[in-house]
Amino acid sequence: MIRLFLFVLVLALAGVARATPPSAAFYYGPDIPWRELTLFDLVVIEPAQTDSPPPDQVGRVYAYVSLGEVLPSRDYAAGIRADWVLGDNPDWQTRVLDLANPELRRYLMDRVIEPLWDQGYRHFFFDTLDSYRLAATGEAALTAQRRGLETLIQDIAESFPGARFILNRGFELLPSVHDHVDAVAAESLYQRWRPDLQRYQPVSEEDRRWLLDRFEEVRRDYGIPTIAIDYAAPEDRQRAREIADLIARHDVIPWVSNPALDMLGVGRREVLPRRVLMIHGTPPGQIWEQSELVRFAVMPAQYLGLVPDIRYHEDAMPAGTLRGRYAGIITWLDEPERVGEGFRRWLAEQARAGVPVVMLGRLPVTAGGREASVFGLSPSPQPTTPPRVVHQAPGMAFEAPLPGLLDVADPVFLEGQSRQDWLTLAAGKDRYTVAAVTDWGGFALDPFVVRSVLPSLDSEEITDRWMLQPLDFLRSALKLPPMPTPDVTTENGRRLFFVHVDGDAFPSLAEVRGYRNQAAGEVLLQEILKRYRIPTTISVVEGEVARTGLYPDRAGELEDIARRIFALDHVEAATHTYSHPFYWREALRHPGQSSSPDGAPIRLPVPDYSLDLERELIGSARYMEKHLLPEGKSVKMVLWSGDTVPTEAALSMARENGLLNMNGGDTLITESAPSWTLIKALGLPKGDEYQVFAPNQNENVYTGNWLGPYYGFQRVIETFRLTESPIRFKPIDIYYHTYIASKNASLTSLRKVYDWALAQPVHPVFASEYVSKVLDFNRMVMAREGNAWVVSGGGDLRTLRLPEGVAPPALAGSEGVAGYRDDAPGPYVHLSGGWARWRPGPDAAPGLWEANGRLTAFQRREDGLMFSLRGYVPLTFTLVQPSGCRLRHQGRTLNPVDREGTHYRYRSERRELDELRLQCRP
Repeated sequence: MIRLFLFVLVLALAGVARATPPSAAFYYGPDIPWRELTLFDLVVIEPAQTDSPPPDQVGRVYAYVSLGEVLPSRDYAAGIRADWVLGDNPDWQTRVLDLANPELRRYLMDRVIEPLWDQGYRHFFFDTLDSYRLAATGEAALTAQRRGLETLIQDIAESFPGARFILNRGFELLPSVHDHVDAVAAESLYQRWRPDLQRYQPVSEEDRRWLLDRFEEVRRDYGIPTIAIDYAAPEDRQRAREIADLIARHDVIPWVSNPALDMLGVGRREVLPRRVLMIHGTPPGQIWEQSELVRFAVMPAQYLGLVPDIRYHEDAMPAGTLRGRYAGIITWLDEPERVGEGFRRWLAEQARAGVPVVMLGRLPVTAGGREASVFGLSPSPQPTTPPRVVHQAPGMAFEAPLPGLLDVADPVFLEGQSRQDWLTLAAGKDRYTVAAVTDWGGFALDPFVVRSVLPSLDSEEITDRWMLQPLDFLRSALKLPPMPTPDVTTENGRRLFFVHVDGDAFPSLAEVRGYRNQAAGEVLLQEILKRYRIPTTISVVEGEVARTGLYPDRAGELEDIARRIFALDHVEAATHTYSHPFYWREALRHPGQSSSPDGAPIRLPVPDYSLDLERELIGSARYMEKHLLPEGKSVKMVLWSGDTVPTEAALSMARENGLLNMNGGDTLITESAPSWTLIKALGLPKGDEYQVFAPNQNENVYTGNWLGPYYGFQRVIETFRLTESPIRFKPIDIYYHTYIASKNASLTSLRKVYDWALAQPVHPVFASEYVSKVLDFNRMVMAREGNAWVVSGGGDLRTLRLPEGVAPPALAGSEGVAGYRDDAPGPYVHLSGGWARWRPGPDAAPGLWEANGRLTAFQRREDGLMFSLRGYVPLTFTLVQPSGCRLRHQGRTLNPVDREGTHYRYRSERRELDELRLQCRP
């Protein structure tokens, strides 16, 4: 009973109590994938790869400790005396320890266990417990070693109260130490690794039967779970799944990985990797954010549910085995001659290990070279006559016809491949595959990925166009399995909607009727903010409104306007910095200057000020909280100014001081430029930080950089429509500057935009809530558990989009699923929190179809549902419910305002409804 309580406590510390069997994962490699490991109940890691476990994972993490052997490379190995060593293990180049020696046991306690305890570890995985059998001979010697091990484990338990253990074998130790043991593991139930032969080998039926009998004794006699660790080649993921399934049939927890245990293997749960390594060719010192990889490839990758890890090809690449941790690798290079041999070898090694590789732009390997042979690429002669198309897949010429003059940037022949050609050209007798999906991934070469299109009757500007359908190409080339996709555009089936305002030109004098020569901020307050009481994030530039800024004589007036704005309940506060850097990197390089050497402004010329990053961000936020905000309200965000290209240091400064961040991206798709190349990413990782992009762009770009037409912002409605249908790429974000309120035409256009947005079925949120969803998008983990789906996140992002091939959930018996909406542009699954588990359906159980408010509570009951909703506007929601159900609130029955089949629509003038009860049985 004590052991059962402790195991349930482990699960509770993990944040969820699950009815399913426990799961285990072993990861000894670098770059520990902590997020993915949250899906496992028992996690064993190599502590030498990290300083300490994350505080929220202490209850599930077990530190690897070898008690019976020591590698000479271990930091404590040098202190082990020769008389403490029994012999050697040549298979692993280790020394076998004499655990009958009390001095050695004390040394291990002091030099191994205590430092790990001080680092925060409370659980330990004890390995090599039977290694003494390699060196000890005779019954007396074997007994002495066993008793030494028992004494050591008991001493650790007594000296470190609360310590818990997983044993690797050590079956004979259980009679004396089982009270402290959470699980017993053993290697090689179906397939082993032979280090002496350097190959995988099936386990004999005799050895398997013996181990299964020992496992059965452990479970029967002590009630302790058992774990089998088997091995399979990284590239043979299907074989790993088969072995894991065979192990699980014996009521044994499976884990199947590579011999180094430095990859995410397969267990009861198989994590479906969402990270994708994206490699660009922009050298240090240049703005890599403007590379083709970032401008074009990141958006479709994120739409497919992937989380980019962006690096320069000369950067250090992720260590360990990427299979299981990364969905694939995407390169987009334009100068292949700059690519080093080290990167080429590394890329080939990843392809050999089964990591899908997608090459865009130019090939990162030289056709005919040793690395290129992995990809089946051999050189072809340059065409001597103009090439012609001999095969074109439906996904080619996606947004524009192929160029009239075809070019072959990298003339290669693709051999020995089972492939799907997307575009094949011919010149004379030679054929050139320039876009294809292959066994190892795929490639698409310039100019058949994205190309510039000259102005037309509909467009006055040169615009880029996708030559291939990027979603279909990447999905196929990366071999992405159909899986639920985190979605930041939607909550409870409705498109998200928010407003955010950059504070530029808050003091500018209005030309608006009735407000001439008044500050634009006053017009905004009276004509927009008081009229449209929806969640709005407002920022100011301190250097424009404060007495220390550019307009000290008007500071009293301007601060008063700002105070009245921030006093509104539906207004959230953000800083737009102190001196509004126009070019962040340039301004940081020249802190004492407000202009570049050629006279171009790089920030506002605030008197007597030298740019300081903390003053820009944190100082301006504290100024606002002290002088502009009502008591109890704080600054939530920083909205990046100017070129919106903050450095990693700026992002770190904001995060460490509790400020979320947003801006940048430039999504500008319109009817005259209807290209997906103008739909930008959710944001970008920068080192350990993350910049969140604004979903849409502000009025400046719709008004010719504020040169006119001033009514141009109404064209953002085109952007909203084109990012909704046929695919919902973005939420609705009405994003503008304060100065939009200074002119009649621009103010009128702004009202049109608000009125259009509010006529849509939207789910209003604050900008900070959207940013939190984007950050949660990066954290969410997906896994399969048999035919069930398991998802874990932070609880901010509550929507999963179901691609073709993924069935809607069976709501009965699901955990954390409130319902789903299966019409276009979905289907969308509605989560009630940060954890969910469900099997494919659908079924006839009741559920939420859509709502304009957030679920603050949800419980599925035998007689129906109990849930609570909170929103920023009067609540409307639709339930899918069988006939005969009734919805009650505080003892009263709520009648639907509309019904279509089993869909019942409800409305309330209230913005919060607690403990709504859908009762479907008497």
